[in-house]
Amino acid sequence: MLVVRKVNDRDSKVIFNWRNDDLTRKMFRTSELVEYEGHCKWFAATLKNANRCLLMCERKDGEPIAVVRFDVEGQSAELSINLSPLERGKGLAPKCLALAKDYFEKQYPFVSKLIAEIKTLNLASRKSFEKVGFMLDREAEGFWHLSVSINT
Repeated sequence: MLVVRKVNDRDSKVIFNWRNDDLTRKMFRTSELVEYEGHCKWFAATLKNANRCLLMCERKDGEPIAVVRFDVEGQSAELSINLSPLERGKGLAPKCLALAKDYFEKQYPFVSKLIAEIKTLNLASRKSFEKVGFMLDREAEGFWHLSVSINT
């Protein structure tokens, strides 16, 4: 069984390690290695940012599976997921996305639309988002742009 919760200080190192994984970097907008000091500054700012919701998806025993980020801008939020390299290919991403989406909807009732930008070479991620209701809006410059309405 999987659960989601807000991230805390103890999650910083695992998120840092996942972010610098080779395949993860290939799928991010920016693919360079992140230095630990820069990550720590980003993480501290993220925890204080009221317009960012960072959730950890984990097994009931506390084993981390994925981090899901929501960046709120007005009535929409951009959503992304970073799955643990050890958990790829197990069908867990859609489950984590669904749990995170449900949690987010309750915490941010004024947000009516979620958007995602996925590199076109990341078909697995696109399929995961589509399994939780996202629809393709367009493809441009190497990215798929997907969205779903929420809180309606």
